[in-house]
Amino acid sequence: MRTPPSCSWPWPRNSCSWATWERRGGCCAPAWLATRPTRRCSDSCCRCWTRAPLATTVRHAEVRSRYHRAAPLSPRREHRSVTRPHLRRTRIVATLGPASQSPAAIGRLIKAGVDVVRLNFSHGTQASHRQVVEDVRAVAAALDRPVAILQDLRGPKMRVGLIEGDSVDLHSGREVRLSERRSVSTEQRLNVEAAGAIARLAPGDVVRLADGLIELRVLELEDGGVRCTIVHGGVLRSRQGVNIPGVDLGVSALTRKDRNDLAFGLKLGVDAVALSFVREAADVLALKRVVKRLGAPEPFIVSKIERADALDHLDEILEESSGVMVARGDLGVEIGFHKVPAAQQLIIETARRANKPVITATQMLESMIERPTPTRAEVSDVAWAVSEGTDALMLSGETAVGRYPVEAVRVLDTVARESELQRPGQPLWRRSDEADLDVPQAVCRAARVVARSVGAAAVLAFTESGRTASLLASQRVARRCYGFTPDERTWRSMRMLWGIEPMLMSRHDSVNAMLAQAEQMLRERRLVKRGDRLVIICGEMVDKGSTNSIHVREVGIFQEPPQRKRKKRAKARP
Repeated sequence: MRTPPSCSWPWPRNSCSWATWERRGGCCAPAWLATRPTRRCSDSCCRCWTRAPLATTVRHAEVRSRYHRAAPLSPRREHRSVTRPHLRRTRIVATLGPASQSPAAIGRLIKAGVDVVRLNFSHGTQASHRQVVEDVRAVAAALDRPVAILQDLRGPKMRVGLIEGDSVDLHSGREVRLSERRSVSTEQRLNVEAAGAIARLAPGDVVRLADGLIELRVLELEDGGVRCTIVHGGVLRSRQGVNIPGVDLGVSALTRKDRNDLAFGLKLGVDAVALSFVREAADVLALKRVVKRLGAPEPFIVSKIERADALDHLDEILEESSGVMVARGDLGVEIGFHKVPAAQQLIIETARRANKPVITATQMLESMIERPTPTRAEVSDVAWAVSEGTDALMLSGETAVGRYPVEAVRVLDTVARESELQRPGQPLWRRSDEADLDVPQAVCRAARVVARSVGAAAVLAFTESGRTASLLASQRVARRCYGFTPDERTWRSMRMLWGIEPMLMSRHDSVNAMLAQAEQMLRERRLVKRGDRLVIICGEMVDKGSTNSIHVREVGIFQEPPQRKRKKRAKARP
């Protein structure tokens, strides 16, 4: 059996002859379709206007056949998704820094497609971060877009102190001494901010600097430090990172500086907090206790997986976290760069099974720090992360200190859109524990099936904390998904979820009033029209954690019944 090059239906799937198939350029559509063709040909061009899924139809929207140029179908029969542009589902996180923290630059990044801005508390002061938060809020309000703010805590990150002349060239074969003094570093002595970690070193241990580009080996312990030989040299700059693979440093993931920065960030109203160098679930619980002690609402907690210990306790960490981040920089230094691809795939698959979002970060478009275009390898890396099922892609130095921050965001946006079209709305894993789902998980799973079966235009999820929207995002629904919430923090936090468009609504006491406002908001934005089918996920009670029902309604029937006016009875004449 031979397969046509431009159609997924092999000949002779339909009644057309081989000559007819050849004459139509490899399309096995029935003859009547040639006289009344679709406006645009899709993968299954014989049925694209009737049963093709949303993303599949859009995937081949630009593929036009010379045999498909007659008048289009009537608006009533034409599939609605044919003329709608593809909406990027994968989120983009951009780190703000000297190259992008001005209000004008923030506006350009948001317009280019940034959903979440990251504040790296390893750099800058609290005063500078306060100004950036105020600018982000003002610009987002002016653009009428929800933008989440992610506070990235420094954690027990070891860094080289200030270097004389801001950089030093370390040559292979020479010796250098490491200490924890607070003086300026030189070519002979490097002072490291390590919180007692230098004392835990032993002869033979490996110390890596500058994200693993420079490697040292410990020779012997000295008074107040260690003497090392330079295995691989290079240029070392001030404040670059230090890693000691395989050595238990005995420090908590939440340092004193992190506690102060956390209190500062919660006071500013950040939407999410990233905890660095998480080893086990106890580190996340310690963060939650600090938040509770401060009396602040619990933020969206992202655990950064960048240690080998975290991979061994990944399930427990996911259970206590709102999401995770694949921090490939320090993770590659800790476990070896050759093991990073397998670790990334493991983290993404485990997070997907736990219905938790995952962010893939570090060196996504590293070359665009200095160049306006990415390498082909970087494009393939981004596309592979999207195909694996990541919820968000993060840019670090590309937008913080790079020369082309806006161009980097646009490249990420373009590659993500194209990669999503390759396998639209299809989960890349199979669940083995389907019988062990709670009610909200089962409802969201059923919503994906129902939306595909009834040809729904959109799926609506009503949520108070954001969990229902997160569960819906993990199902990778092919239709457009909207998350409605009365909580402003949840409204912004949903920007971190795959394929969920946040909608801020008023708080209501009845489900009918809630549905009526949701329909009105969608119709005012021209996202739906009268007669469209909507799949609705909500609870019988308008309360947190009450998601237990799924409805299928048509637009136009959510109007609340009008209040009947009581007629006054005429008074009887005396």
